[in-house]
Amino acid sequence: MGFLPLTNLIPSRLQRIRDENATRNLLWNRFYGHDWGEVTTNNYGFAPAEGEAPERFQFQMYQEHLKALEASGRLKAHTDLLEISCGRGGGLAHLTAHWPAALDAIGLDWSENALATCRKRHHRFANLTFVRGDALALPFADESFDAVLNVEASNDYCDYAAFFHEVSRVLRPGGVLLYCDTRRPDRIARTEQAMRAAQLDGELRDITANVLEACRLDTPRRQALIRRRIPWLYRLVLKKVLANYAAVAGSERFEDFRLGRRKYIMACAVKSAQSSAQET
Repeated sequence: MGFLPLTNLIPSRLQRIRDENATRNLLWNRFYGHDWGEVTTNNYGFAPAEGEAPERFQFQMYQEHLKALEASGRLKAHTDLLEISCGRGGGLAHLTAHWPAALDAIGLDWSENALATCRKRHHRFANLTFVRGDALALPFADESFDAVLNVEASNDYCDYAAFFHEVSRVLRPGGVLLYCDTRRPDRIARTEQAMRAAQLDGELRDITANVLEACRLDTPRRQALIRRRIPWLYRLVLKKVLANYAAVAGSERFEDFRLGRRKYIMACAVKSAQSSAQET
């Protein structure tokens, strides 16, 4: 049997990516349709954290991105900010409430259930809106934003290169990607290469120790949340899955962080001011 032409393989790969994304989007929509009570965030968190709010570690992750933007010297008097995969919107709403200058913010998510919660919970912010869209095909014109935020979501996109190129497309020259997610150590260099290929220049910082401490300190709240919000049969059947998803102390994901089998990275990456000129 002969080899298939390369032109036949490319559509198959693209279709596989689309199919994987469709499945993940369906699962996330169901997840966000579940009654999670007052919970508005969905990240592992950062410690030490300011304040006493139940979700303070999760909010702190967003504060760390704002700190990185301020330290870069690229915080503007007015910022057009986009969060890709905003989930239930609590992190973006927290930033909106604490942003130190003028701000117009948009939260984008594929899940209608997530967006319904966002609009119900965060309508008090006149400068914060929520829209439905795909992280790999953003529904915005070129050079629409000064900053793009993406917190612990890119592992679900299946195509890092396409994601970073979409981010670069909607960022203005000199704009900033505020980014964090988990990676296996041997995949970090590949992530840096994908960012640079998209004209996004920034150092990937290892904040695993801060995330691990947040998971440890936040374990009692996460365990209580699972007990309150997950039916007992699902808790019994999916005990390990739920523990890993929440990264509670002692779980496999917690141990991955502790033993260095998985890293948590953060970046403040700047779009090249020359990239638009080069593209034209």
